[in-house]
Amino acid sequence: MRESLGLALAAIAIAALLHYAVARASRRLPRWLARRRGLPLGRELPHRGAIALGSLALAAGIWLSALLYASDRIPAVGRARDASLAMLVASVRMPLFAIDERPFSAIDLLTLPVLLLAVWIGVGVAVRAARMWLAAVAGARHGLIETASVLARYALAALGFLLVLQGWGVDVRSLAILASVLGVGLGFGLQNIANNFVSGLLLNIGRPIEPGDFVDVGEFSGTVQRIGARSTEILTPDEVTILIPNSRFLEQEVVNWSHGDPRCRIHIPVGVAYGSDLRTVRRALLAAAERHRSVVRDPRPTVELRGFGASGLDFQLLVWTSDPRRQQELKSDLNFRIAESLQRNGIEIPFPQHDLHLRSPSLERVLDAWRQPGAADPPPARPPIAAVSPPLGPDRDHGPEHWDESEVAAVVDRLCGAEGVEICDRRHLLTVFAGCFVGREAVDWLVEREHLSRAEGTALGQRLLEQGAIHHVLDEHDFRDGHFFYRFDRAAARNLRPRAVS
Repeated sequence: MRESLGLALAAIAIAALLHYAVARASRRLPRWLARRRGLPLGRELPHRGAIALGSLALAAGIWLSALLYASDRIPAVGRARDASLAMLVASVRMPLFAIDERPFSAIDLLTLPVLLLAVWIGVGVAVRAARMWLAAVAGARHGLIETASVLARYALAALGFLLVLQGWGVDVRSLAILASVLGVGLGFGLQNIANNFVSGLLLNIGRPIEPGDFVDVGEFSGTVQRIGARSTEILTPDEVTILIPNSRFLEQEVVNWSHGDPRCRIHIPVGVAYGSDLRTVRRALLAAAERHRSVVRDPRPTVELRGFGASGLDFQLLVWTSDPRRQQELKSDLNFRIAESLQRNGIEIPFPQHDLHLRSPSLERVLDAWRQPGAADPPPARPPIAAVSPPLGPDRDHGPEHWDESEVAAVVDRLCGAEGVEICDRRHLLTVFAGCFVGREAVDWLVEREHLSRAEGTALGQRLLEQGAIHHVLDEHDFRDGHFFYRFDRAAARNLRPRAVS
């Protein structure tokens, strides 16, 4: 008995060790595959979901085998296991009801949804494989592939469901009556759902919008992620997912910025004071649009004088961009540049002005009394308040995604310097990692010392990891705002500094 109990405990201990090894291998295998394919560490790791699912199934098989072996070593546990399994099998095979003289048990009721789910998953895998083949080999458009895959998945799934129901014993001819009843129900009680479903089919067939397009729908703007059976999913520039009914795309105006040629023209209104030199204004506005990474050079930026306003001249700077998703960011950058360019050229941005004429007999008598000899001199008028242009803020008034290499190198020097993040030996389980720092502490330092947000600090850490300035101690993770250990690579950090040209 003692020997059997020892063997059972040994089997459980071996299962625990194998589980730890499988979990460890599932974390390192994607990194190994990335290195084999020559992908940088910052890129999305290949087959991470499939590896995680496979490791979960392998761990479940290890524990199941260990428990079976352990129960076989102890006779009483083995007999209890066999009796429980026999009772369970008998209960699920007991007939519950009959249809057309065919009995159905609990196992039959459990088998049907499993078969339907298997058909749906199998059709999804086949359609996904065909979509990847079309994208890689045939070179078809992304929107066309998405449309064809959605229609093919629904058609093949419906055919598979009919075959499963026919083989399970359901007369599919009775489904025609059910379909007619559902049709009447759709016509009266489910009008909105039917409308959205038909609208989704029309959107997939006609393709006025496609996944990846940047659209304006009413008060919402965003990138189309998926066109579903009832609603379309768009992702706003604020990373907010919005579900919009499909019927709205056919019943109201929709602006598709990506349809056909993605280039679009951006209008930047600018007002300058009367008396400004028009040529200088035009040169200043064009200079603000020069060498901006999001402004295309062909067609060139232009300046138009749109009218004569109440307080100044109304100009518009017209620029073309090939990335409509970032048009709000482009407008903000150009406004900053326009303000600097106008200030540099001495051009005044006018304040709202109004001429006020007062006619009052009492006021005229007071003025006549002041004009008479000996009258008290009127109080001196207050000097006009000079318009002072506000300062433009610090030199680094943009986020870390716009920093050049010298700015990143300076932050790295401070981060790993004497007053930077703590670098010491760290312990995880039974392993000691020498000379490393914690990702969360680095983000805390960037938030406190560099006045970044946590998202910006994490993005800067990921940029340093992609450039090789830092790396995970086991090269298993990207940069994360958590309890993960990283090391500095001094040689790679020195390469971030721009070299002087003699």
